[in-house]
Amino acid sequence: MLNIKNLSVSVDTKKILKDCSLQVDSGQIHVLMGPNGSGKSSLVYTIMGHPAYEVNDGSIEFNNENLLELPTHVRAQQGLYLSMQQPASIAGLQVLSLLKEMYQIHSKKNVSGDELLQIIKPLLEHVGLSESMLYRSVNDSFSGGEKKRFELLQMMLLKPKLALLDEIDSGVDIDGLKLIAKGLHSYKEQNPNSSMMIVTHYKRILDYLSPDVVHVMKHGSIVSSGDASLIDQIEHKGYDQYAQGAK
Repeated sequence: MLNIKNLSVSVDTKKILKDCSLQVDSGQIHVLMGPNGSGKSSLVYTIMGHPAYEVNDGSIEFNNENLLELPTHVRAQQGLYLSMQQPASIAGLQVLSLLKEMYQIHSKKNVSGDELLQIIKPLLEHVGLSESMLYRSVNDSFSGGEKKRFELLQMMLLKPKLALLDEIDSGVDIDGLKLIAKGLHSYKEQNPNSSMMIVTHYKRILDYLSPDVVHVMKHGSIVSSGDASLIDQIEHKGYDQYAQGAK
């Protein structure tokens, strides 16, 4: 599904990713872990096509298509979704209006407000958000947990082939974490061929999911990849056990 080879990336001439390679197959859950500033968010932003990230070398293919030739909105239409670490607030833009526009673009069909509500209501229950949230401005005065659960709601509505989840577990309490983890688990059960790449600092969300591959990033490079046992190694020994990676 996703194939990254020898990827090097810079921002304002500063190299932030060096020689990164990984492959995500259909239906897999991958986890990116590493200290702050190691390049985890930079990698998922580059995959999504953020214009600030300049690819200096390497390739990114998604379903055998060269992603580097596609603008961000086309990547989204091809089945990529990025859950933002710090979602933007948009005062004056109603949540329901945003969701309707997103759904119509991705489904390529027009729906009425009532039709969309019937689609969204079960998803609201999955993520623990009330229907009244639909009539608020996007992320305006949302709590940290509400923002993350709204990101999850958008993912469930769009049903991407590959979801890039950038710290969807940060800034939430234990109850919010359980709702998010339960929502991700339910989504995977209903969409078994979809894949996820989860950026996280914490082991706790992974107690509810079963990652297929764990990658450790340090100084802009992937310095180790393996199965879920890597999580316990990190928990006990930290990141000092790994090579320094790119500098």
